[in-house]
Amino acid sequence: MTRLSELRSSLLNHSLFPPTTLARAIDRLGFIQADPIRCPARSQDLILRHRVKNYKAGDLEKRYPTLNLEEDYTFAYGFLPNHHRDLLHPRSDYKPTAIERKVIEVVNRIGPAHPSKVHEYCGSKSVRNAWGGQSKLAKQALEEAHHHGLLRVAHRENGIRIYEKTNLQPQHRSPSRRFEELLKLTVNLFGPTSERFLMTEARQYGYLVPNRIERRRLLYRLVDESILSKNTVDGIDYLCPKRTRNRTKQPDSVKLLAPFDPVVRDRDRFEHLWGWTYRFEAYTPAAKRVRGYYALPLLWREDIIGWANAKVTESHLNVEIGFERKPTNQSAFKNALEAEVRSFAVFLDLVPDAWTIRFS
Repeated sequence: MTRLSELRSSLLNHSLFPPTTLARAIDRLGFIQADPIRCPARSQDLILRHRVKNYKAGDLEKRYPTLNLEEDYTFAYGFLPNHHRDLLHPRSDYKPTAIERKVIEVVNRIGPAHPSKVHEYCGSKSVRNAWGGQSKLAKQALEEAHHHGLLRVAHRENGIRIYEKTNLQPQHRSPSRRFEELLKLTVNLFGPTSERFLMTEARQYGYLVPNRIERRRLLYRLVDESILSKNTVDGIDYLCPKRTRNRTKQPDSVKLLAPFDPVVRDRDRFEHLWGWTYRFEAYTPAAKRVRGYYALPLLWREDIIGWANAKVTESHLNVEIGFERKPTNQSAFKNALEAEVRSFAVFLDLVPDAWTIRFS
């Protein structure tokens, strides 16, 4: 039986390792979830800033072509080391449509291609997209071909994916083996997490193992083989990486975490560990928001005690802090919060002292 405080420490020790190089941080995490919203930075940058020395917003996009990375979809869309990509493909017995075959042929022929260039060859017909809006048919075909591993993202230009041909290797691993490796990647990313959350995320790998009972059996085979361990806290079974990581203790540190940071993305675990409910409200109508459009969970020492909403106006960072509960040691908290906001301004490439903190 593990105590709640021990579980919190284990999670933070595992996930918030000492800052290292960008390449090493991505390799240790195994996957970085991406999100297009920039408020005031994108999710992938907010996740990496606590784990990479001297990280600046946009560094991942700038250095992507040199880091042997892929953009792809695991349980969510994001960035992962190239050697993990082969676990994802082929996703199924997918056969490209005529327009998908055409865009693949165009990209293979002309080299790295902006979607607008592909439109010149394939036409600019628009169709309804999944959000009810309009998208170019060729753009949708590019995205579908990429999703199925028939194209890859070479780099981005102003946030827009530039596609190129792919070099997928023949798949020699069985679907079950690939599923197990993806489970290990997921547990490594999230640290101690419940079976329920893990099985929910693993549904995205259902094309490999369609039967839910079989997916659960494969999960517990990893426990039987001592690849994962199981700890019970308050009647909840948590599956954990066999080895946790050590980090330098920073008892008076404040960290503003991304809404999709591995520490907070499992919302049920968040509520169990810190005793309150955090929800991502960007897609919630403004009148119904409780904490804000892009509220960042606020970690003080090993306790998440509130949230922050950050906005840049005329090169000045404005941070509004809300509390679920008041911090212990107000003086130490104030100093740590100011250090974190100053670091946040530098991360955004602002003047270090161009910030204001307000308490709601």
